Amino acid sequence: MIENIRKYTGLMIVVFVIVFISFFFLDTSSMRSSPGSGTYVKIDGRGYSDKEVSRLGASGLNLTQSLAQLGDFGLYQFLMGLSSGARSENEAAEQFFVGRMILRDAAEKFGIHPADEEISSYIRSMRAFTNQDGAFDQTKYNTFIDKSLGRMGMTEGDVRDLASDVLISKKLNTLVGTGLAADRDIVTKTLALNNQQIDVNLAQIKLDPYEAKIEPTEDEIKTYWETIQDSFTTEPLRKFTYIIATPNLPEETAAEDEPKETLAEAAASDEAKAAAQKAKDEERAKKAAALAEERRKKQIELDTLVDDFVFDLENQQGSGFEELAKKNGWEVVTTELFAQSSPPPGLDIALRASSRGGKAAEELFRVKVLKSDPYSKISPAIAIGENQWLVARQDEEVPSRPKTYEEARDEARAQYIAEKAAEAMKTAAEEAATKIKEALAAGKSFADAAKDAGIEETHSLEKITSSHQPNAEKEPAGLFQAASNIDPGSLAENIIESDRIFILHVAKREVVKEENATARIDSELNNTVSQNETIAFMAWMAARTEAAKVEYPGRK
Repeated sequence: MIENIRKYTGLMIVVFVIVFISFFFLDTSSMRSSPGSGTYVKIDGRGYSDKEVSRLGASGLNLTQSLAQLGDFGLYQFLMGLSSGARSENEAAEQFFVGRMILRDAAEKFGIHPADEEISSYIRSMRAFTNQDGAFDQTKYNTFIDKSLGRMGMTEGDVRDLASDVLISKKLNTLVGTGLAADRDIVTKTLALNNQQIDVNLAQIKLDPYEAKIEPTEDEIKTYWETIQDSFTTEPLRKFTYIIATPNLPEETAAEDEPKETLAEAAASDEAKAAAQKAKDEERAKKAAALAEERRKKQIELDTLVDDFVFDLENQQGSGFEELAKKNGWEVVTTELFAQSSPPPGLDIALRASSRGGKAAEELFRVKVLKSDPYSKISPAIAIGENQWLVARQDEEVPSRPKTYEEARDEARAQYIAEKAAEAMKTAAEEAATKIKEALAAGKSFADAAKDAGIEETHSLEKITSSHQPNAEKEPAGLFQAASNIDPGSLAENIIESDRIFILHVAKREVVKEENATARIDSELNNTVSQNETIAFMAWMAARTEAAKVEYPGRK
Protein backbone atom coordinates (compact mmCIF):
# COMPACT_ATOMS: atom_id res chain seq x y z
CA MET A 1 0.00 0.00 0.00
CA ILE A 2 2.80 2.41 0.92
CA GLU A 3 4.59 1.70 -2.34
CA ASN A 4 1.43 2.42 -4.34
CA ILE A 5 0.87 5.69 -2.50
CA ARG A 6 4.43 6.78 -3.26
CA LYS A 7 4.09 5.80 -6.90
CA TYR A 8 0.83 7.63 -7.48
CA THR A 9 1.24 10.57 -5.09
CA GLY A 10 0.54 13.19 -7.77
CA LEU A 11 -2.63 11.46 -8.96
CA MET A 12 -3.91 10.96 -5.44
CA ILE A 13 -3.34 14.62 -4.57
CA VAL A 14 -5.46 15.57 -7.60
CA VAL A 15 -8.18 13.21 -6.39
CA PHE A 16 -7.82 14.74 -2.94
CA VAL A 17 -8.43 18.22 -4.35
CA ILE A 18 -11.42 17.03 -6.42
CA VAL A 19 -12.96 15.47 -3.32
CA PHE A 20 -12.31 18.74 -1.48
CA ILE A 21 -14.15 20.79 -4.10
CA SER A 22 -17.03 18.42 -4.79
CA PHE A 23 -17.86 17.90 -1.15
CA PHE A 24 -18.67 21.57 -0.60
CA PHE A 25 -21.41 21.46 -3.19
CA LEU A 26 -23.31 19.54 -0.52
CA ASP A 27 -25.24 21.03 2.38
CA THR A 28 -27.08 19.93 5.48
CA SER A 29 -29.98 22.32 5.20
CA SER A 30 -32.37 19.39 5.34
CA MET A 31 -32.38 15.87 6.67
CA ARG A 32 -35.08 13.25 6.79
CA SER A 33 -34.82 10.87 9.73
CA SER A 34 -36.85 7.96 10.94
CA PRO A 35 -39.05 8.77 13.96
CA GLY A 36 -38.68 7.28 17.38
CA SER A 37 -35.70 6.06 19.36
CA GLY A 38 -35.26 2.66 17.70
CA THR A 39 -32.15 1.57 15.84
CA TYR A 40 -31.56 3.74 12.77
CA VAL A 41 -28.07 2.52 11.87
CA LYS A 42 -25.81 -0.36 12.91
CA ILE A 43 -22.02 -0.04 12.89
CA ASP A 44 -19.97 -3.12 13.75
CA GLY A 45 -23.20 -4.63 15.05
CA ARG A 46 -23.93 -1.78 17.48
CA GLY A 47 -27.17 0.14 16.99
CA TYR A 48 -27.65 3.91 17.08
CA SER A 49 -30.93 5.83 17.14
CA ASP A 50 -32.04 8.49 14.69
CA LYS A 51 -31.60 11.09 17.44
CA GLU A 52 -27.91 10.20 17.76
CA VAL A 53 -27.47 10.28 13.98
CA SER A 54 -29.21 13.66 13.79
CA ARG A 55 -27.13 15.23 16.60
CA LEU A 56 -23.69 13.88 15.71
CA GLY A 57 -24.37 13.52 11.97
CA ALA A 58 -26.52 16.27 10.43
CA SER A 59 -26.14 18.81 13.24
CA GLY A 60 -22.49 17.95 13.75
CA LEU A 61 -21.79 18.36 10.04
CA ASN A 62 -23.64 21.68 10.03
CA LEU A 63 -21.56 22.85 13.00
CA THR A 64 -18.30 21.74 11.40
CA GLN A 65 -19.10 23.49 8.12
CA SER A 66 -20.03 26.70 9.95
CA LEU A 67 -16.68 26.74 11.75
CA ALA A 68 -14.63 25.58 8.74
CA GLN A 69 -16.04 28.28 6.47
CA LEU A 70 -14.36 30.87 8.67
CA GLY A 71 -10.98 29.71 7.41
CA ASP A 72 -9.98 26.66 9.47
CA PHE A 73 -8.27 24.26 7.05
CA GLY A 74 -7.91 21.62 9.77
CA LEU A 75 -11.70 21.37 9.92
CA TYR A 76 -11.88 21.11 6.11
CA GLN A 77 -9.52 18.14 6.33
CA PHE A 78 -11.73 16.62 9.02
CA LEU A 79 -14.80 17.04 6.80
CA MET A 80 -13.05 15.45 3.83
CA GLY A 81 -11.72 12.55 5.84
CA LEU A 82 -15.17 11.63 7.13
CA SER A 83 -17.48 12.56 4.25
CA SER A 84 -15.58 12.22 0.98
CA GLY A 85 -17.62 10.77 -1.87
CA ALA A 86 -21.04 11.63 -0.44
CA ARG A 87 -23.58 12.28 -3.21
CA SER A 88 -26.37 13.97 -1.25
CA GLU A 89 -26.87 15.93 1.94
CA ASN A 90 -28.46 12.97 3.75
CA GLU A 91 -25.64 10.67 2.67
CA ALA A 92 -23.05 13.24 3.81
CA ALA A 93 -24.69 13.52 7.24
CA GLU A 94 -24.95 9.75 7.68
CA GLN A 95 -21.40 9.20 6.47
CA PHE A 96 -20.17 11.92 8.83
CA PHE A 97 -21.87 10.16 11.74
CA VAL A 98 -20.42 6.77 10.79
CA GLY A 99 -16.97 8.35 10.51
CA ARG A 100 -17.20 9.84 14.00
CA MET A 101 -18.21 6.53 15.47
CA ILE A 102 -15.31 4.78 13.72
CA LEU A 103 -12.94 7.46 15.04
CA ARG A 104 -14.17 6.95 18.60
CA ASP A 105 -13.85 3.20 18.29
CA ALA A 106 -10.26 3.58 17.02
CA ALA A 107 -9.53 6.04 19.83
CA GLU A 108 -10.45 3.35 22.38
CA LYS A 109 -8.31 0.74 20.65
CA PHE A 110 -5.28 3.01 20.31
CA GLY A 111 -5.72 4.70 23.68
CA ILE A 112 -6.24 8.20 22.27
CA HIS A 113 -8.06 10.30 24.86
CA PRO A 114 -7.72 14.10 24.42
CA ALA A 115 -7.58 15.81 27.82
CA ASP A 116 -9.93 18.67 28.72
CA GLU A 117 -7.13 21.26 28.54
CA GLU A 118 -6.02 19.91 25.16
CA ILE A 119 -9.59 20.28 23.87
CA SER A 120 -9.86 23.80 25.30
CA SER A 121 -6.50 24.76 23.78
CA TYR A 122 -7.61 23.50 20.36
CA ILE A 123 -10.89 25.44 20.55
CA ARG A 124 -8.98 28.60 21.49
CA SER A 125 -6.85 28.16 18.37
CA MET A 126 -9.81 27.85 15.94
CA ARG A 127 -9.92 30.62 13.34
CA ALA A 128 -13.56 31.22 14.20
CA PHE A 129 -12.57 32.32 17.70
CA THR A 130 -9.34 34.25 17.10
CA ASN A 131 -8.65 37.87 16.23
CA GLN A 132 -6.48 39.24 13.44
CA ASP A 133 -3.36 38.63 15.54
CA GLY A 134 -4.28 34.97 16.05
CA ALA A 135 -5.10 35.42 19.74
CA PHE A 136 -8.21 33.86 21.29
CA ASP A 137 -11.16 36.28 21.30
CA GLN A 138 -13.49 35.50 24.18
CA THR A 139 -16.19 37.82 22.85
CA LYS A 140 -16.32 36.07 19.46
CA TYR A 141 -16.50 32.73 21.23
CA ASN A 142 -19.31 33.84 23.55
CA THR A 143 -21.27 35.30 20.63
CA PHE A 144 -21.03 32.03 18.71
CA ILE A 145 -22.04 29.96 21.74
CA ASP A 146 -24.92 32.27 22.71
CA LYS A 147 -26.36 32.95 19.25
CA SER A 148 -25.22 30.59 16.50
CA LEU A 149 -25.37 27.37 18.51
CA GLY A 150 -28.88 28.09 19.69
CA ARG A 151 -30.08 28.40 16.12
CA MET A 152 -28.60 24.99 15.40
CA GLY A 153 -30.21 23.48 18.49
CA MET A 154 -26.80 22.64 19.91
CA THR A 155 -24.80 23.41 23.05
CA GLU A 156 -21.23 24.22 24.01
CA GLY A 157 -20.77 20.53 24.79
CA ASP A 158 -21.27 19.73 21.10
CA VAL A 159 -18.37 22.05 20.23
CA ARG A 160 -16.13 20.27 22.72
CA ASP A 161 -17.22 16.86 21.39
CA LEU A 162 -16.35 17.99 17.88
CA ALA A 163 -12.97 19.33 18.99
CA SER A 164 -12.22 16.01 20.69
CA ASP A 165 -13.05 14.06 17.51
CA VAL A 166 -10.88 16.39 15.42
CA LEU A 167 -7.93 15.84 17.77
CA ILE A 168 -8.48 12.08 17.56
CA SER A 169 -8.47 12.24 13.75
CA LYS A 170 -5.23 14.27 13.75
CA LYS A 171 -3.47 11.68 15.92
CA LEU A 172 -4.84 8.79 13.86
CA ASN A 173 -3.77 10.64 10.72
CA THR A 174 -0.18 10.61 12.00
CA LEU A 175 -0.36 6.99 13.14
CA VAL A 176 -1.78 5.66 9.87
CA GLY A 177 0.64 7.69 7.73
CA THR A 178 3.79 6.89 9.67
CA GLY A 179 6.69 6.14 7.33
CA LEU A 180 5.27 7.79 4.19
CA ALA A 181 8.34 9.72 3.01
CA ALA A 182 8.53 12.33 0.25
CA ASP A 183 11.13 12.47 -2.56
CA ARG A 184 13.36 15.47 -1.91
CA ASP A 185 14.59 15.56 -5.52
CA ILE A 186 11.05 15.76 -6.91
CA VAL A 187 10.13 18.49 -4.41
CA THR A 188 13.26 20.45 -5.37
CA LYS A 189 12.46 20.26 -9.09
CA THR A 190 8.83 21.23 -8.50
CA LEU A 191 9.89 24.29 -6.50
CA ALA A 192 12.35 25.25 -9.25
CA LEU A 193 9.52 25.17 -11.81
CA ASN A 194 7.35 27.28 -9.54
CA ASN A 195 10.17 29.81 -9.02
CA GLN A 196 10.52 30.64 -12.71
CA GLN A 197 10.14 34.00 -14.40
CA ILE A 198 8.82 33.53 -17.94
CA ASP A 199 8.52 35.87 -20.93
CA VAL A 200 5.65 34.87 -23.22
CA ASN A 201 3.85 35.94 -26.38
CA LEU A 202 0.18 35.24 -26.99
CA ALA A 203 -1.98 35.22 -30.11
CA GLN A 204 -5.74 35.04 -29.62
CA ILE A 205 -8.35 33.59 -31.99
CA LYS A 206 -11.98 34.31 -31.10
CA LEU A 207 -15.09 32.24 -31.82
CA ASP A 208 -17.40 35.12 -32.82
CA PRO A 209 -16.17 35.60 -36.43
CA TYR A 210 -16.62 31.90 -37.16
CA GLU A 211 -20.13 31.88 -35.72
CA ALA A 212 -21.06 34.88 -37.86
CA LYS A 213 -20.06 33.01 -41.03
CA ILE A 214 -22.33 30.01 -40.39
CA GLU A 215 -25.86 30.23 -41.80
CA PRO A 216 -27.38 26.73 -41.66
CA THR A 217 -30.28 25.81 -43.94
CA GLU A 218 -33.54 24.53 -42.54
CA ASP A 219 -32.67 21.01 -43.70
CA GLU A 220 -29.31 21.16 -41.91
CA ILE A 221 -30.93 22.28 -38.67
CA LYS A 222 -33.62 19.58 -38.87
CA THR A 223 -31.11 16.85 -39.72
CA TYR A 224 -28.95 17.95 -36.79
CA TRP A 225 -31.97 17.96 -34.46
CA GLU A 226 -33.02 14.49 -35.59
CA THR A 227 -29.65 12.98 -34.59
CA ILE A 228 -29.78 14.36 -31.02
CA GLN A 229 -33.44 15.23 -30.51
CA ASP A 230 -33.57 13.43 -27.15
CA SER A 231 -31.21 16.06 -25.72
CA PHE A 232 -33.81 18.81 -26.25
CA THR A 233 -36.39 18.43 -23.50
CA THR A 234 -38.89 20.55 -21.64
CA GLU A 235 -38.40 21.37 -17.97
CA PRO A 236 -40.39 19.23 -15.53
CA LEU A 237 -43.20 21.07 -13.74
CA ARG A 238 -44.36 20.56 -10.18
CA LYS A 239 -47.08 21.81 -7.91
CA PHE A 240 -46.66 22.02 -4.11
CA THR A 241 -48.60 22.78 -0.97
CA TYR A 242 -46.27 24.18 1.68
CA ILE A 243 -45.85 25.96 4.99
CA ILE A 244 -43.08 28.27 6.16
CA ALA A 245 -42.62 28.23 9.94
CA THR A 246 -41.05 31.30 11.55
CA PRO A 247 -40.06 31.54 15.24
CA ASN A 248 -41.76 34.19 17.36
CA LEU A 249 -38.51 35.80 18.47
CA PRO A 250 -38.37 38.73 20.92
CA GLU A 251 -37.16 41.90 19.24
CA GLU A 252 -33.74 43.27 20.06
CA THR A 253 -34.21 46.58 21.86
CA ALA A 254 -32.59 49.65 20.38
CA ALA A 255 -29.55 50.94 22.22
CA GLU A 256 -30.53 53.62 24.71
CA ASP A 257 -28.86 57.01 24.53
CA GLU A 258 -26.41 57.61 27.34
CA PRO A 259 -27.91 60.09 29.83
CA LYS A 260 -26.01 63.32 30.28
CA GLU A 261 -23.37 63.17 32.96
CA THR A 262 -24.58 64.69 36.24
CA LEU A 263 -22.48 67.08 38.29
CA ALA A 264 -21.98 64.38 40.91
CA GLU A 265 -20.78 61.89 38.29
CA ALA A 266 -18.44 64.47 36.79
CA ALA A 267 -16.94 65.17 40.21
CA ALA A 268 -16.48 61.49 41.06
CA SER A 269 -13.01 59.95 41.19
CA ASP A 270 -11.62 57.96 38.27
CA GLU A 271 -12.08 54.78 40.29
CA ALA A 272 -15.74 55.57 40.93
CA LYS A 273 -16.32 56.39 37.26
CA ALA A 274 -14.68 53.14 36.20
CA ALA A 275 -16.81 51.17 38.67
CA ALA A 276 -19.99 52.88 37.43
CA GLN A 277 -19.10 52.17 33.81
CA LYS A 278 -18.33 48.54 34.65
CA ALA A 279 -21.75 48.18 36.31
CA LYS A 280 -23.44 49.64 33.19
CA ASP A 281 -21.51 47.30 30.90
CA GLU A 282 -22.38 44.30 33.03
CA GLU A 283 -26.06 45.27 33.00
CA ARG A 284 -26.01 45.58 29.20
CA ALA A 285 -24.26 42.23 28.86
CA LYS A 286 -26.78 40.65 31.21
CA LYS A 287 -29.69 41.97 29.13
CA ALA A 288 -28.04 40.85 25.90
CA ALA A 289 -27.43 37.36 27.31
CA ALA A 290 -31.03 37.12 28.54
CA LEU A 291 -32.32 38.20 25.11
CA ALA A 292 -30.05 35.70 23.34
CA GLU A 293 -31.23 32.92 25.64
CA GLU A 294 -34.89 33.81 25.06
CA ARG A 295 -34.35 33.86 21.29
CA ARG A 296 -32.56 30.51 21.50
CA LYS A 297 -35.48 28.99 23.43
CA LYS A 298 -38.00 30.30 20.90
CA GLN A 299 -35.95 28.86 18.06
CA ILE A 300 -35.77 25.48 19.80
CA GLU A 301 -39.52 25.59 20.42
CA LEU A 302 -40.12 26.09 16.70
CA ASP A 303 -37.58 23.41 15.77
CA THR A 304 -39.47 20.99 18.02
CA LEU A 305 -42.83 21.94 16.49
CA VAL A 306 -41.49 21.38 12.98
CA ASP A 307 -39.92 18.09 14.00
CA ASP A 308 -43.23 16.96 15.52
CA PHE A 309 -45.08 18.12 12.40
CA VAL A 310 -42.90 15.99 10.13
CA PHE A 311 -43.09 13.11 12.64
CA ASP A 312 -46.91 13.20 12.61
CA LEU A 313 -47.00 13.37 8.82
CA GLU A 314 -44.81 10.30 8.59
CA ASN A 315 -46.99 8.41 11.06
CA GLN A 316 -50.05 9.40 9.01
CA GLN A 317 -48.37 8.42 5.73
CA GLY A 318 -48.38 12.01 4.49
CA SER A 319 -52.08 12.73 5.10
CA GLY A 320 -53.50 15.57 7.19
CA PHE A 321 -50.97 18.20 6.03
CA GLU A 322 -53.39 21.12 6.14
CA GLU A 323 -54.99 20.11 9.46
CA LEU A 324 -51.67 19.63 11.24
CA ALA A 325 -50.36 22.93 9.89
CA LYS A 326 -53.40 24.87 11.07
CA LYS A 327 -53.01 23.46 14.59
CA ASN A 328 -49.70 25.28 14.75
CA GLY A 329 -51.14 28.44 13.22
CA TRP A 330 -49.08 28.12 10.03
CA GLU A 331 -50.40 29.50 6.74
CA VAL A 332 -50.86 26.82 4.06
CA VAL A 333 -49.99 27.89 0.51
CA THR A 334 -50.63 25.96 -2.71
CA THR A 335 -48.72 26.87 -5.88
CA GLU A 336 -49.55 26.49 -9.54
CA LEU A 337 -47.42 24.17 -11.67
CA PHE A 338 -43.94 25.71 -12.10
CA ALA A 339 -40.45 24.86 -13.34
CA GLN A 340 -37.44 24.85 -11.06
CA SER A 341 -35.94 27.74 -13.03
CA SER A 342 -38.98 29.99 -12.40
CA PRO A 343 -40.30 29.37 -8.86
CA PRO A 344 -43.06 31.46 -7.28
CA PRO A 345 -41.82 34.27 -4.99
CA GLY A 346 -42.63 32.34 -1.81
CA LEU A 347 -40.22 29.56 -2.77
CA ASP A 348 -37.56 31.79 -4.32
CA ILE A 349 -35.84 32.07 -0.95
CA ALA A 350 -32.26 31.25 0.02
CA LEU A 351 -31.35 28.12 1.96
CA ARG A 352 -29.96 28.47 5.45
CA ALA A 353 -26.76 26.68 6.58
CA SER A 354 -26.02 25.64 3.01
CA SER A 355 -22.41 25.58 1.82
CA ARG A 356 -23.43 25.48 -1.84
CA GLY A 357 -26.08 28.19 -1.63
CA GLY A 358 -29.23 27.69 -3.66
CA LYS A 359 -32.93 28.30 -3.24
CA ALA A 360 -35.78 26.44 -1.54
CA ALA A 361 -37.36 25.42 -4.86
CA GLU A 362 -34.18 23.56 -5.83
CA GLU A 363 -34.48 21.41 -2.71
CA LEU A 364 -38.14 20.67 -3.43
CA PHE A 365 -37.29 19.45 -6.93
CA ARG A 366 -34.91 16.92 -5.34
CA VAL A 367 -37.86 15.17 -3.65
CA LYS A 368 -38.42 11.74 -5.23
CA VAL A 369 -42.03 10.57 -4.97
CA LEU A 370 -42.62 6.81 -4.90
CA LYS A 371 -46.04 5.39 -5.73
CA SER A 372 -45.59 2.74 -3.04
CA ASP A 373 -44.80 5.33 -0.34
CA PRO A 374 -47.41 8.09 0.20
CA TYR A 375 -45.11 9.82 2.68
CA SER A 376 -42.43 10.29 -0.01
CA LYS A 377 -44.41 13.22 -1.42
CA ILE A 378 -43.57 15.14 1.77
CA SER A 379 -40.29 17.07 1.70
CA PRO A 380 -37.89 17.01 4.62
CA ALA A 381 -37.85 20.09 6.84
CA ILE A 382 -35.72 22.53 4.84
CA ALA A 383 -33.82 25.30 6.65
CA ILE A 384 -34.41 28.61 4.86
CA GLY A 385 -33.88 32.32 5.46
CA GLU A 386 -32.29 33.25 8.76
CA ASN A 387 -34.29 31.03 11.10
CA GLN A 388 -37.27 29.56 9.19
CA TRP A 389 -38.32 26.07 8.15
CA LEU A 390 -40.08 24.97 4.98
CA VAL A 391 -42.08 21.74 4.67
CA ALA A 392 -43.93 20.96 1.45
CA ARG A 393 -46.11 18.30 -0.14
CA GLN A 394 -45.83 17.57 -3.84
CA ASP A 395 -49.34 17.61 -5.29
CA GLU A 396 -48.71 17.17 -9.00
CA GLU A 397 -45.90 16.60 -11.47
CA VAL A 398 -45.63 17.05 -15.23
CA PRO A 399 -42.48 15.17 -16.23
CA SER A 400 -39.96 16.38 -18.75
CA ARG A 401 -40.58 15.31 -22.37
CA PRO A 402 -38.70 15.61 -25.67
CA LYS A 403 -39.41 18.87 -27.44
CA THR A 404 -41.00 18.92 -30.87
CA TYR A 405 -38.89 20.27 -33.71
CA GLU A 406 -40.81 23.55 -33.61
CA GLU A 407 -40.11 23.92 -29.87
CA ALA A 408 -36.43 22.97 -30.20
CA ARG A 409 -35.58 24.68 -33.50
CA ASP A 410 -33.98 27.87 -32.15
CA GLU A 411 -32.01 25.95 -29.54
CA ALA A 412 -30.88 23.35 -32.11
CA ARG A 413 -29.84 26.08 -34.54
CA ALA A 414 -27.75 27.88 -31.92
CA GLN A 415 -26.09 24.63 -30.82
CA TYR A 416 -25.37 23.63 -34.43
CA ILE A 417 -23.72 26.98 -35.11
CA ALA A 418 -21.67 26.81 -31.88
CA GLU A 419 -20.36 23.32 -32.68
CA LYS A 420 -19.50 24.08 -36.29
CA ALA A 421 -17.84 27.38 -35.31
CA ALA A 422 -15.78 25.65 -32.62
CA GLU A 423 -14.57 23.09 -35.15
CA ALA A 424 -13.63 25.83 -37.61
CA MET A 425 -11.86 27.85 -34.93
CA LYS A 426 -9.83 24.82 -33.83
CA THR A 427 -8.80 24.03 -37.41
CA ALA A 428 -7.82 27.67 -38.01
CA ALA A 429 -5.77 27.72 -34.78
CA GLU A 430 -3.88 24.56 -35.75
CA GLU A 431 -3.11 25.95 -39.20
CA ALA A 432 -2.02 29.29 -37.69
CA ALA A 433 0.27 27.59 -35.15
CA THR A 434 1.98 25.65 -37.97
CA LYS A 435 2.56 28.86 -39.96
CA ILE A 436 3.87 30.68 -36.87
CA LYS A 437 6.36 27.89 -36.14
CA GLU A 438 7.70 28.11 -39.69
CA ALA A 439 7.95 31.90 -39.55
CA LEU A 440 9.73 31.82 -36.16
CA ALA A 441 12.22 29.29 -37.56
CA ALA A 442 12.86 31.72 -40.41
CA GLY A 443 13.78 34.43 -37.89
CA LYS A 444 10.60 36.49 -37.75
CA SER A 445 9.25 37.99 -34.55
CA PHE A 446 6.19 36.41 -32.97
CA ALA A 447 4.01 39.43 -33.74
CA ASP A 448 4.99 39.41 -37.42
CA ALA A 449 4.62 35.62 -37.62
CA ALA A 450 1.13 35.84 -36.15
CA LYS A 451 0.19 38.64 -38.53
CA ASP A 452 1.34 36.59 -41.50
CA ALA A 453 -0.86 33.76 -40.19
CA GLY A 454 -3.88 36.09 -40.21
CA ILE A 455 -3.92 36.99 -36.50
CA GLU A 456 -3.82 40.68 -35.68
CA GLU A 457 -4.34 40.41 -31.92
CA THR A 458 -1.12 39.54 -30.04
CA HIS A 459 -0.01 40.20 -26.48
CA SER A 460 3.40 39.99 -24.76
CA LEU A 461 4.22 39.56 -21.07
CA GLU A 462 7.55 39.63 -19.26
CA LYS A 463 8.65 37.83 -16.12
CA ILE A 464 5.35 36.21 -15.20
CA THR A 465 5.57 34.05 -12.08
CA SER A 466 3.48 31.40 -10.37
CA SER A 467 1.56 34.18 -8.60
CA HIS A 468 0.56 35.84 -11.89
CA GLN A 469 -3.15 36.65 -12.17
CA PRO A 470 -4.13 36.52 -15.86
CA ASN A 471 -6.06 39.37 -17.42
CA ALA A 472 -9.25 37.56 -18.43
CA GLU A 473 -9.69 39.68 -21.59
CA LYS A 474 -6.23 39.01 -23.02
CA GLU A 475 -4.86 35.89 -21.33
CA PRO A 476 -5.96 32.30 -20.66
CA ALA A 477 -6.50 30.91 -17.20
CA GLY A 478 -3.51 28.90 -15.97
CA LEU A 479 -1.08 30.82 -18.18
CA PHE A 480 1.97 30.22 -15.98
CA GLN A 481 1.30 26.46 -15.71
CA ALA A 482 0.88 26.19 -19.48
CA ALA A 483 4.24 27.90 -20.07
CA SER A 484 6.25 26.41 -17.21
CA ASN A 485 7.49 23.29 -19.06
CA ILE A 486 7.95 24.72 -22.57
CA ASP A 487 11.43 25.25 -23.98
CA PRO A 488 12.29 28.88 -24.85
CA GLY A 489 11.58 29.62 -28.50
CA SER A 490 8.85 26.96 -28.71
CA LEU A 491 5.06 26.96 -28.84
CA ALA A 492 2.92 25.26 -26.24
CA GLU A 493 -0.11 23.19 -27.16
CA ASN A 494 -2.93 25.50 -28.19
CA ILE A 495 -4.96 26.57 -25.17
CA ILE A 496 -8.62 25.97 -26.04
CA GLU A 497 -11.38 27.77 -24.15
CA SER A 498 -15.11 27.77 -24.87
CA ASP A 499 -15.10 30.94 -26.98
CA ARG A 500 -11.43 31.43 -27.94
CA ILE A 501 -8.07 29.75 -28.51
CA PHE A 502 -4.63 31.02 -27.50
CA ILE A 503 -1.36 30.27 -29.28
CA LEU A 504 1.36 30.51 -26.61
CA HIS A 505 5.03 31.19 -27.40
CA VAL A 506 7.65 31.00 -24.65
CA ALA A 507 10.40 33.55 -25.35
CA LYS A 508 12.48 33.12 -22.20
CA ARG A 509 12.55 31.19 -18.92
CA GLU A 510 14.82 31.57 -15.92
CA VAL A 511 14.77 30.18 -12.41
CA VAL A 512 15.02 32.71 -9.61
CA LYS A 513 17.16 31.36 -6.79
CA GLU A 514 15.80 31.78 -3.28
CA GLU A 515 18.07 32.77 -0.43
CA ASN A 516 16.21 30.42 1.92
CA ALA A 517 15.85 27.62 -0.64
CA THR A 518 16.83 24.87 1.81
CA ALA A 519 14.27 25.97 4.37
CA ARG A 520 11.62 26.23 1.65
CA ILE A 521 12.38 22.71 0.42
CA ASP A 522 12.18 21.40 3.99
CA SER A 523 8.80 23.10 4.41
CA GLU A 524 7.47 21.62 1.15
CA LEU A 525 8.74 18.19 2.18
CA ASN A 526 6.78 18.48 5.40
CA ASN A 527 3.68 19.55 3.47
CA THR A 528 4.04 16.60 1.10
CA VAL A 529 4.41 14.18 4.01
CA SER A 530 1.29 15.71 5.56
CA GLN A 531 -0.62 15.23 2.28
CA ASN A 532 0.54 11.61 2.06
CA GLU A 533 -0.60 11.01 5.64
CA THR A 534 -4.01 12.50 4.87
CA ILE A 535 -4.41 10.36 1.76
CA ALA A 536 -3.44 7.26 3.76
CA PHE A 537 -5.90 8.24 6.50
CA MET A 538 -8.74 8.61 3.99
CA ALA A 539 -7.88 5.20 2.52
CA TRP A 540 -7.85 3.71 6.03
CA MET A 541 -11.19 5.35 6.84
CA ALA A 542 -12.76 3.96 3.65
CA ALA A 543 -11.45 0.45 4.39
CA ARG A 544 -12.57 0.64 8.03
CA THR A 545 -16.05 1.84 7.01
CA GLU A 546 -16.41 -1.05 4.58
CA ALA A 547 -15.28 -3.53 7.23
CA ALA A 548 -17.79 -2.10 9.74
CA LYS A 549 -20.69 -3.44 7.63
CA VAL A 550 -22.87 -0.38 8.12
CA GLU A 551 -26.60 -1.18 7.98
CA TYR A 552 -29.70 1.06 8.09
CA PRO A 553 -32.58 -1.04 9.50
CA GLY A 554 -34.46 2.15 10.45
CA ARG A 555 -34.32 3.76 7.02
CA LYS A 556 -37.63 3.99 5.20
